[in-house]
Amino acid sequence: MKKKILIVFCVLTACSALFALAPDFSAISAAITADDDDEDEEEEESSSEDAEESEEESGNQSKEDNSDFEDKAEEDPFAKTAPAKPAKQKDDFVQGGSKNFYPDPEEDDFVVEKREKGVVHHHKEPDLAKVVNPTYLYTEASVRSKKLFELYEKDDLVVLEEVNDFYRVEFLGKEGWVPKDDVRLEKWHTYMLSIELAGGVGGGGGDFENFDIIGNYTLKLNVRALQDLVVGIEGRALSLDTDNLYYGGGIVLRYYIHGLRTRKTRSAITATGGFIGGIEKIADRTRPNGILSFFGGPYASANLDYFFRVWEYIALGVGGDFTYLKMYGSFKGFDRSEQLFQGGAHLSVMFNVMR
Repeated sequence: MKKKILIVFCVLTACSALFALAPDFSAISAAITADDDDEDEEEEESSSEDAEESEEESGNQSKEDNSDFEDKAEEDPFAKTAPAKPAKQKDDFVQGGSKNFYPDPEEDDFVVEKREKGVVHHHKEPDLAKVVNPTYLYTEASVRSKKLFELYEKDDLVVLEEVNDFYRVEFLGKEGWVPKDDVRLEKWHTYMLSIELAGGVGGGGGDFENFDIIGNYTLKLNVRALQDLVVGIEGRALSLDTDNLYYGGGIVLRYYIHGLRTRKTRSAITATGGFIGGIEKIADRTRPNGILSFFGGPYASANLDYFFRVWEYIALGVGGDFTYLKMYGSFKGFDRSEQLFQGGAHLSVMFNVMR
């Protein structure tokens, strides 16, 4: 027991001796930290000194640059004196102390191309075409070329040129080509069937002596034979300023003048011929109120008309006409014949029925 106690005591004594001989780690750590702080302060001081030196060098450099610039400015001869003003030149277009801002074009030397004197430019209205089949606007006159736009039915196109089976047109500010089969020209289309009603007045001469004013009224049914040629039939009524009224009918032949037309107007020459007649009252001694006798014969008429389209299916017209009439009759076994020349003007309205 005593040996064990002695051994424990020796161990404790040895441990305490070792702890006493170990170095102070806290002091060593504090010393290391102090050394690090001193090194950081020295680095900061050296960096601040370098920055101050660089600022001083840049300031000296800027001063030197400014001095060089001032030296160059002093040496610049244009900086000492103001620029001289250019001498005022004489204006050839000044007349009477004021400028002529609207000189005569013939006297203006700045005009690139001279115009012919006295020739006035008039706008020529372009033709229009309406799309009847959905198609495309092509870059070239070929359906294999590049497509610019889709064209829908009833689109309006401005026609610029006609080449083979294509029209060169303008659409939405761009030019291209469209097949003829897919569009219909709208400058004026002669309809397949149309009805025309006209009425006018005029004067006449000839063998008739019992009138001063003639009323001429027609109702036509026109059928298109070609693009500019129309045939048809008409009913005609002719009245005098007496109680006499003659009526009849005939055939119509009309030609629309190719060179006298625009997109909305047409001019036409019309020739008609037929038969007209009526019952005429003839005075007789035995019958104070007169007796009735048939009087009639062939007629021929020529008209010059000018039509203006107010709508796709309606056109108004104005024109002049000349009519020649030869009438035959008999009274109490005596044959008589009279002729009539009549000229006047008329108004008409045309209803386009079928395209």
